[in-house]
Amino acid sequence: MEDIQFHGWLIDMFTDAEDGSDKSRKGAEKYIDYYNNRQWTEREAEILRKRGQPVVSFNLIRNKIDYLQGLERQQRTQPRALPRTPMHEQDSQAVTDSLRYVCDDQGYSDIKSLVWGDMLKAGWGGVEITVRMKRSSLLSSTSMMQPDYDVKLTRCAWDRMFWDPHSSEDDFSDASYLGLIIWMDREEAVRRYGEGAAAVFDETVSIATTGETFDDKPKFSWVHSARRKRICVIQMYFIGQDGQWSYAEFTKGGILRDGPSPWLDEDGEREHPYAWRSSYTDRDNGRYGPIRDLVDPQDEINKRRSKKLHLDTSRQTFGNDAYNSNVKENKRQLQKGDGHITLTGPAKFGEDFGIIPTNDQSQGHMQLLEQAMAVFEVMGPNAAMQGKQAGQQSGRAIIAQQQGGQTQMGLLTDALRQMDMDAYRKMWNRIRQFWTGERWIRVTDDMRNLRWVGLNTNPLSMPPGAVPEGANVSMMQGKLAEVDIDIILDDAPAVGALMDEQFSLIVDLKRMDTKGEIPFKAVIAAAPNLRSKGELLKAIGDAEQQPPNPMAIAGAQAEVATQQATAKLRNAQAEKAIADARQTMTPSDGGSGASEIDYAKAGAEIRNTEASTQKIMAETDQTRLETTLAGLGPVPWSILPGAGVNGQPVAGR
Repeated sequence: MEDIQFHGWLIDMFTDAEDGSDKSRKGAEKYIDYYNNRQWTEREAEILRKRGQPVVSFNLIRNKIDYLQGLERQQRTQPRALPRTPMHEQDSQAVTDSLRYVCDDQGYSDIKSLVWGDMLKAGWGGVEITVRMKRSSLLSSTSMMQPDYDVKLTRCAWDRMFWDPHSSEDDFSDASYLGLIIWMDREEAVRRYGEGAAAVFDETVSIATTGETFDDKPKFSWVHSARRKRICVIQMYFIGQDGQWSYAEFTKGGILRDGPSPWLDEDGEREHPYAWRSSYTDRDNGRYGPIRDLVDPQDEINKRRSKKLHLDTSRQTFGNDAYNSNVKENKRQLQKGDGHITLTGPAKFGEDFGIIPTNDQSQGHMQLLEQAMAVFEVMGPNAAMQGKQAGQQSGRAIIAQQQGGQTQMGLLTDALRQMDMDAYRKMWNRIRQFWTGERWIRVTDDMRNLRWVGLNTNPLSMPPGAVPEGANVSMMQGKLAEVDIDIILDDAPAVGALMDEQFSLIVDLKRMDTKGEIPFKAVIAAAPNLRSKGELLKAIGDAEQQPPNPMAIAGAQAEVATQQATAKLRNAQAEKAIADARQTMTPSDGGSGASEIDYAKAGAEIRNTEASTQKIMAETDQTRLETTLAGLGPVPWSILPGAGVNGQPVAGR
């Protein structure tokens, strides 16, 4: 295909996509306006202003959408890799660490939240997963050493996305082409594509004020000047004649760059870099979000309130021909709080002039308004889902209600999870393709428990001292490109209400712990929202490692000596009591001897004395042991049973 013919084909594909998505894009603009409290047209607002009535929007849509956005932030997920074969079992953890490193490095959680907002408001959104060359790697790369790349994540704004109009799947998997609109200054375009493309740029300079979705923002003409020229570049990925994905970057004036797609999937086939998702798709392939169902109830609420206000502040009047001369002025006076009506001549109020009651109409609008409010409440996130039902409830009860209310939102939230899976899979494809050299990543920010993972490393070729002694380091057994894994999502931990409830239970258990079996340090570690928890635990650990006080040891030794003397005294008293009892039990001088009661009493005293003696000896042994341990100092956490995997200290200890 010649360049001119190919360029014309690209423009035709983009024009078809623009025309095919026109209805969806206009609807998205309307839904976003409703979210931003622009719920009256200019004509409707002008009518209200002529009445002297305020333009009031009772915005209920924002509350529901904001709740869903906050819910996503509480239920964020993390990727986890599982091996497909036994030989990759040890390397799957390194893959998990690599994916989480990319997410943290690029701020994927924040990007996903913005995409989720686009899906809720406009109806669709997505992420572009590409790579960028590291500058340090570019300077040090040679013919024998390939440059190093970082995975790059970019949010695709909803008003810059276009796609095959025949695509009907929510994930755009059946689209034969899709792409982005990119606006940039002419100087930036020259830096990106070179001076050779300047002629193409000059034919493309446009000051767009037509108000279309794809136009440059802002749309107002005052921001444009002759000194700043803006270029519209179209980036399109399409399935070529060979059945593989290719790409082209072009303007209306010509093609800037094109070729096979540089991105490969897990099978080595070319793919596009987009992970896109739409909330819903209708039978005409129109894409929309949950706001579309809320627009009509929102309109009814606004207009019912406005109509009731108009009826409550206006008066319907009647009058005969004799009264028509002053009707306009009197109606104006009726609308005033301190108005005055003047009846001319013999006119009588109620006969020649009067007010028609409209209470029935006002009450009717009020009833319909209440019904509209009730219908709006059950649409989307309801009170149970938001945890706003009346009554005092525990955190677990609130969570149970929220989980029940989220059932109706399952399709919508599942769409976001599927986009997550697509994004993580493409991240892994970029890692396999471009992380070919040796690479080290840090997978924890805890300075007391740093852990490093080596990728594509060869331990035999590493020089001595490359890994510091005692460092928490793990290395993959094989190459990244050879690892075969599956990716799943780890759900976020329980919400704060349940964590606070569990911590309250731990505190109650500590209060009942009379023997001190629950360490106070463990209670602090379990606190969910305690600021500077790590510093507090470190201070306690440092205090435990302080050398014992000599005065305290001397006092403990004196206490041991006192208890030993007391035990010896009790033991002597017990021996004397036993001797006296035996003497009492033996008859002398023909006496009758002790009675059976005396025998029982003496035996009880002997047993009591022996038990007291044993208790004192046990307390003495315990005090001696504690004194000895105090001199030795505390036992390090790292050698306690259960301290961590392979003796590694547990984070936070």
